[in-house]
Amino acid sequence: MKQASMIQWARAALVLLAVAVPCATAAAADLTLVQNGRPNAVIVVPPEPPAPPPPANPKARVPPVAKSKWLRAAEAIQTYVEKMSGARLPIVTEGQPDETGMPVTIAVGHTRLAAAKGVKVPSGFKEVVGDPRVFEEEGFVIKTLGELVVVGGNSDGPYQGTLYAAYEFLERLGCRWYFPGDWGEVVPERQTVVFPETDLLSRPDFPIRQMSIGGWIPSTREERQQYDEWARKIKWTSEAFYPGCGDGFLAYLLPPNEYFESHPEFYALGKDGQPSVGRHRTLKYYENTTMLNLSNPDVFAESVKNLQAAFAGTGTSNVRRIVAPNGFGISPPDGAAFDHRPESRALNQNFDYPAYIHHPQTSEEFFGFAARLAREFPGKWVSTMAYAGREMPPQGVTLPPNVKVNYAPISSCVLHAGDDPSCWRRNETIAILRQWLKLTPHVDMYDYNPGFLLGSFVPERDVANFAINAKIYKQLGMKGLRSEGRKAFMQTWISYYVRGKLMWDVDADVAAIKRDFYTTFFGAEAGPHVQAWWDACEA
Repeated sequence: MKQASMIQWARAALVLLAVAVPCATAAAADLTLVQNGRPNAVIVVPPEPPAPPPPANPKARVPPVAKSKWLRAAEAIQTYVEKMSGARLPIVTEGQPDETGMPVTIAVGHTRLAAAKGVKVPSGFKEVVGDPRVFEEEGFVIKTLGELVVVGGNSDGPYQGTLYAAYEFLERLGCRWYFPGDWGEVVPERQTVVFPETDLLSRPDFPIRQMSIGGWIPSTREERQQYDEWARKIKWTSEAFYPGCGDGFLAYLLPPNEYFESHPEFYALGKDGQPSVGRHRTLKYYENTTMLNLSNPDVFAESVKNLQAAFAGTGTSNVRRIVAPNGFGISPPDGAAFDHRPESRALNQNFDYPAYIHHPQTSEEFFGFAARLAREFPGKWVSTMAYAGREMPPQGVTLPPNVKVNYAPISSCVLHAGDDPSCWRRNETIAILRQWLKLTPHVDMYDYNPGFLLGSFVPERDVANFAINAKIYKQLGMKGLRSEGRKAFMQTWISYYVRGKLMWDVDADVAAIKRDFYTTFFGAEAGPHVQAWWDACEA
């Protein structure tokens, strides 16, 4: 009996030891950043890039030098850890003496510390016009190694990887940013702040992830700044990457204030058979409400000449408004832009599509013109919009690889997801998107949240629908979304926040995101009741 007892005791001891060892290992891998309200970590960043040389003209205004993306990331970590604990972690530039004596190091950005530990931080920005995989280098890493945690990402070119890594780091400490401004954030209060063992490499499912605040409800400069800062916190992009394109950019090729009086034939005919251009209170004529005559060969020739001069830096035409270093954007005016010339109408297939607007589709007319321009400038992007009278993909038109399409289905349904068999309009929207992606891989979507034409200024089903749509968009190969939002957060609710999560990772657990929001924002007691009300709105 005594021998058996000893054996049983030994077995129990071995079991306890086996359980204890992993626990001790896990605890040792966690990093204490703040201990009892006192700093226990130092933030290390690479040196700032050198300042640009002073302008040749001594009287020229010198803009302030912007902080590097990695310093902004480091300051974000410093700010929110201090909000959590009251302890301000010091920031030290790599290569400078570190006299802080802190045992834990947070290496932010592309540091020599990370490289010495063999941590490969994403980097690189190579824009090859026409490349189907262009703009897909973004990403970040967060990795703990002993008393070091690496927080860095691709910050080359337009990318914001290190900043996204910093906010992901803070999320793992319990911080949340559900809405813009202080009222929309949740920052837990802790005297001791511990970062868990982490080994994360993360890349976005969509390179383009944007949601503008729109202009339908006025916003102050401070509100727009808060919104832009918040957008980075939820991993939205600050760049469209491709050249910008908006309603009415087309007529900037031949600005009516420069051409209309001498060449009225360059412009579309109205229903009265007369050339028509947009009017402006102070500018006389206005490009953004003017349609060109795309059947006139001289319009094409003059457009090419103006673009060539703009890219060479020798032109004085207002075409410069639509030209970027990597290309240009063109789109007819908002609404029902239409040239009533028989020659222009003959450029279109004139199929009997559903009447989404007030006239037949003009996709062949416009995209045929855009394709010809793109072939004249093969090293430049040509951004376009598939909107209103150009929503349908053109038939019989081949798009060169440097054409980018922003698909804007303004009249699509806002109540149903893209895979709902009961909704013909949503199914058609996905079918149209699929056709566009057969013409070019450079397609993103301009949608509306809240819904524009079909919205009713009441809560919509965007959270539930987008959880489905995001996966469809990724499967089809869409580049992302540039959406039009509104300063109406009691209507859009957490849909912008959830979109940020899903555009980065379409497999994000929406149910878990919602539970986290209602619990952390309203508290464990009230949260489920508020969620029940909003879930009923989305049912």
